[in-house]
Amino acid sequence: MSFHNITVAIAKGRIMKGSQSLWKQTGLPWPVDEDSRQLWFRPQDDHPGVLIARARDIPTLVGMGIADLGIVGLDVLEEYSNTHVLQVADLDFAHCRVVLAGQNEHWPVGPTRIATKYQRITQNYFSVHRHPVEIVHLSGSLELAPVIGLAPYIVDIVDTGNTLRQHHLIEIVTILKSSARLIANQSHWRTKPGLEQLRQVLHRV
Repeated sequence: MSFHNITVAIAKGRIMKGSQSLWKQTGLPWPVDEDSRQLWFRPQDDHPGVLIARARDIPTLVGMGIADLGIVGLDVLEEYSNTHVLQVADLDFAHCRVVLAGQNEHWPVGPTRIATKYQRITQNYFSVHRHPVEIVHLSGSLELAPVIGLAPYIVDIVDTGNTLRQHHLIEIVTILKSSARLIANQSHWRTKPGLEQLRQVLHRV
């Protein structure tokens, strides 16, 4: 089985660590040199190429056909949706949750200010519940928002919840359960040989 013409874009961070473990379980050679700052590892006959990128850029890279496949969290796919991308497998690692949290466990009353980097997910969720919100976009340190009086609530991604507890915040509701997903370029998925075979290799472990 040859993968010389296939490239997989993989998100940095814990998705990358999980992908490395997945590669080893399948027996595929892991091409990434962790001691190098290189971000592009070309495909060979015995393994696909790997392109390392920021999570939010993965749907764009796959949607535009720069990469044939991608591995990224469902939370990113929901926030940065791309009509040219197909979800082809739940890889069942990098589990986490997007939650609404605040300094007490009560659901917000009346128009509510919420700090988050997940603007689309937050807006969609509260629109469904017909609850008016003002969204304050922050790219990090969301836990500080209620502490410093910027916003009484946050929507953020959590794993263990330890960071929330350290800032005396309480999970109110889970908005989205996330895990690593294998995605494909819609056009390539239908026409390019080898993609379904690679999906089967990655998804069978």
